[in-house]
Amino acid sequence: MGPMLPRRRSLALLAILALAMVVVSYTVVIFIAAACVGLPLLVLMSSGSPGVQTIILLVCGIAMAGTMLWSLVPRRDKFIEPGPRINRASHPRLFDELEYIAGILNEPLPEEIFLIAQVNAFVTDRGGIMGFGSRRVMGIGLPLLGVLSVTEFRAVLAHEFAHYYGGDTRLGPFVYKTRQAMIRTIQNMASMSDLMQIAVAQLVYRLVMWILQGYWNLFFRSTQLISRAQEYRADELACHITGSEPLISGLKKISGGTAAFPPYWSFEIVPFLGNGYRPAITEGFELFIKAPEISKQIDQHLETELQQTKTSPYDSHPPLRDRIAAAKLLPSRQPVTDLATPARTLLNDLPSEEARILAMSSSEAQVSALKPLAWNDVPAILPRIWAENVNNNAHLLGNLTPECVPDIISKLPEIGSRIPDPKGMLLRPEQRTGRAAELIGTALALAIVNAGWQLHMTPGERYYELGAERFSVREFLGGLLANKISRDEWVQRCHALKITGVRLAGPVQAAACP
Repeated sequence: MGPMLPRRRSLALLAILALAMVVVSYTVVIFIAAACVGLPLLVLMSSGSPGVQTIILLVCGIAMAGTMLWSLVPRRDKFIEPGPRINRASHPRLFDELEYIAGILNEPLPEEIFLIAQVNAFVTDRGGIMGFGSRRVMGIGLPLLGVLSVTEFRAVLAHEFAHYYGGDTRLGPFVYKTRQAMIRTIQNMASMSDLMQIAVAQLVYRLVMWILQGYWNLFFRSTQLISRAQEYRADELACHITGSEPLISGLKKISGGTAAFPPYWSFEIVPFLGNGYRPAITEGFELFIKAPEISKQIDQHLETELQQTKTSPYDSHPPLRDRIAAAKLLPSRQPVTDLATPARTLLNDLPSEEARILAMSSSEAQVSALKPLAWNDVPAILPRIWAENVNNNAHLLGNLTPECVPDIISKLPEIGSRIPDPKGMLLRPEQRTGRAAELIGTALALAIVNAGWQLHMTPGERYYELGAERFSVREFLGGLLANKISRDEWVQRCHALKITGVRLAGPVQAAACP
């Protein structure tokens, strides 16, 4: 038997307000369109000899009215699948959790459930026209499962299903479609600006745009206020189902994970994909957020976010600080369990699901060609990748040796301009300079490994070890680029690392710096 739920807290007044604003939105635009045609037509009909200005105003008014009315016509919702679809046969344990929460709230499961590449989860009603003929859809973030425990994930599911329970997703399509209609109206009207520079039509056009934009701001702020109230209610139901502690810890992890995932993807995953390897994405993200430096940055990010007491009027969610404070006031009615069991264990065959997500932005053939890579094997594989990269760019490094690196810092823009841009991309000058610095860093790392230093590499943490000493190429080169290390200090450190005189573009010994 599930937990005893509190009396359903109604947001009927706010829902009525939202629906009223939807109706008013269409009414306002239709009224403005009618005025654009009716007023000059009235002047034209009451005047015995209409002037050119009146005729121009009527023609421009008809153009503006037609544009606004066409923009209001509802469009069919074309839902683009955000990730691979999953079902009970593939992931029975995950669907056990979904059905448990759905059963407590007496809500049916979504018709379509997707895995997405975000530290997030969502529910919505999509398809149809203005919400009619729509279907329930849910998205579950694969990296989200990598940062949460089973109980924290259960709290997140309860929060999402609470939006179904409260009717939020039924109201959502009306608000969403109205927002889209208002955006289309303003964009289409803005595209007419060059045509509305004729005499008095220019003043009328500016007045119409001022009214439309003013009402848009009012509508958007008001509906976002309703969205924030819905988030508080969903949090409340989640706390009654799983307890406040899992929800609070889950919210904190989502905040930190959301900030950490983009750099993780860019710096830890993309380089391996580009070199033909497919590392374990979810496992790597778990390791990444636990790395000492990354964990410290996440804590700093979370501390900053918890200090924020206000959000933008256009934010759909309340401040994290306020959500946590509200959750702490609610009783924890359920015993807290499974705080240590990772939510990713609810999925079967995690590597296959990661491959399916990659195939959403590529092709199955390209993903199949990638070599699976365990993070334990990275220290052995990485030097091979470095060696290939250095060999491909040996002509840019020439006879450069480690102790000579300070002498070419000023030439990094020139070196970077000679490195071909990635296919389909046009890099900025500072990006090309960064790639040149990255090439030199790669060559230095390879030289250090060849000198006998042992590479230790996990997502978010990389260092070299020889005996009891640890060394970081990134910090070493970064200090030089930031002018925190003098040339003499650099040369002395290269000598201590036993890489002095080593040709970075190859194993051949080179002469000393001129």
